[in-house]
Amino acid sequence: MTKGRGGLRGGHVLAIFLGFFITVVAVDGLMIYQAVSTFGGLETQDAYRKGLAYNQRIAQDAEQSLAGWRDEVKVVGSPHRLHVALRDQSAAAIAGKRLIATVGRPATDRFDMTLELAEISPGIYEAPLPAASEGSWIVDLSAYDANASGSPLYQARRRAWIGP
Repeated sequence: MTKGRGGLRGGHVLAIFLGFFITVVAVDGLMIYQAVSTFGGLETQDAYRKGLAYNQRIAQDAEQSLAGWRDEVKVVGSPHRLHVALRDQSAAAIAGKRLIATVGRPATDRFDMTLELAEISPGIYEAPLPAASEGSWIVDLSAYDANASGSPLYQARRRAWIGP
């Protein structure tokens, strides 16, 4: 009998079999790494208690609507600054408040930052936005009396866009 060099041998089958499973394991490992490294794993802190207090939040929102406050939130300048204008229902400036903003990306909490805005003129508040890159940002705004640290007088959630 002559030895044939062509054809599929057992060693070839083993190499194909091992190559296939090594590829599957490598791709699965990459996808697991991407999933774990891009999701903080926390959607809402203390969701159970927030759910219990939901009716209180609805009442606070109704009370806030009656006050008639309006806001304008945008990102201005270079370097970027968060700019907030607060007005009452007669379009008069709301001055002398303490504004706190939590700014972050919509899909992750990795870039979240908390800023205290300074009043630069009556009803106009600003704070520098360190390391803010282009794209969509969510701004959670809370306004307090200047001397008080209790519950906020006004709360809003706005989307801000930083363009190229």
